[in-house]
Amino acid sequence: MAPPASWIASRPEISVEDAAAALRRWWGLDGDLEDLPSERDRNLLARGRDGTPTHVLKIANLDERADFLACQDLAMARLADADVPVQRVLAAIDGRDLIPLGDPGPPLARVLTWLPGRTLASVQDPSSDLLTDLGAVMGRCATALLDFDHPAAHREFPWDVLRAPAVIGGVIDEVADPDRRTLLESVLDRLRADLVPRLSTLRRSVIQNDANDHNVLVSDDGRRVVGLLDFGDMIHSITAHEAAVACAYAMLGRDEPLDVMQSIIRGFAGECPLTADEVDALPQLVIARLATSVAMSARQGRLSDDPYLRVSEAPAWDLLARLHALAPSELRAASC
Repeated sequence: MAPPASWIASRPEISVEDAAAALRRWWGLDGDLEDLPSERDRNLLARGRDGTPTHVLKIANLDERADFLACQDLAMARLADADVPVQRVLAAIDGRDLIPLGDPGPPLARVLTWLPGRTLASVQDPSSDLLTDLGAVMGRCATALLDFDHPAAHREFPWDVLRAPAVIGGVIDEVADPDRRTLLESVLDRLRADLVPRLSTLRRSVIQNDANDHNVLVSDDGRRVVGLLDFGDMIHSITAHEAAVACAYAMLGRDEPLDVMQSIIRGFAGECPLTADEVDALPQLVIARLATSVAMSARQGRLSDDPYLRVSEAPAWDLLARLHALAPSELRAASC
């Protein structure tokens, strides 16, 4: 996958009318379409004639590879069988899962089922039970993918925690605020000292890698997780990072972020038992994700004025500062 500058430049440009025509031609579906937010693709929600959401038309970034989209679909099928609430692929009329709208060539399009629910980001004060359920869902996800592999999941990707020090170090100079830049430099020094030496001791497998609070759907009563969206960041990396990503975003804006971490890790470990090395590394994995997030936001903010690309930036900076100020012993206690 290309770097962020290319993601933005190569987002597919296709009108709603042309997208609707493609949906009719290739999938035999009629209905109104409306845009959904996306970092690098073009996603459109399809509604039936009665206005009910039915499907999502996903038009991939022009730089996206067909084998990686196939990898995503295979992983989602496996997760569905493992009782992880994910979308299903709807085959086109001719039986193909992936249609090249360039006829031939990109952009590549596919249709996924719609999952009802509201985003975790919309839940003002998630309960411990909900957070534990989030951890359990991600634990089932990690366990189901432990013996799953695909060549396309082995790729260079800036959201891979194994590349976090290089990614963060490469954009520090683009952080305009001097206090934030100093914070990020200090965080990077600690990651190099505390996390990097441990990475070789941690299990590796394919992970979903993007359980942010906009990709997690919860029930209307806010008690359980009912959907996990978007496998575009999937990668072969550190297994425990699946829990760390969920923690990082669920902790944003919370009064007691370490309590959030404890609840999620408890649920995760119940479905995917963690090794002692993984438990010890989890707080630094969380910090690595937050630092990557603010670093990527700094770069993307210079390339596009799309607010979705910076939706988590301010709370991520705040949480990063809070966690970095804590003693390592306090952080490790929260992961046990």
